[in-house]
Amino acid sequence: MEFEKLALEVGALKAGLGAVTPRVLQGSSGVEHRFDLLFSDGARNYAFDFYDTVTEAEVVMSYAKQFDAGCQVSIVSPPGTVTDEAKQLALSYNMRLLTPEAATTFFALERAAPRHTFG
Repeated sequence: MEFEKLALEVGALKAGLGAVTPRVLQGSSGVEHRFDLLFSDGARNYAFDFYDTVTEAEVVMSYAKQFDAGCQVSIVSPPGTVTDEAKQLALSYNMRLLTPEAATTFFALERAAPRHTFG
């Protein structure tokens, strides 16, 4: 998934976001949450967790980080490795499940969204 990580980094830079390093956000609970990728425009943070397989457990782990850190977390996983239950749960949590192909166009589509997305 190195190509997808690189594609997200390039897309984020084109969208005017900066990479956050280390890829850690402190949650309101005081816990530090680590992400596979983390970008920011100064007002909003966009975090990405990469998994080889996504079940309800991975969705809950990423959602806990999203809820506590107050950022949008998207999950990137190969097609066919996401259970139907995980898809349902992610939808109820308003989380995005991205295939590697969708990851390459994520920020281009975000920029095409209404202006409130980037300020």
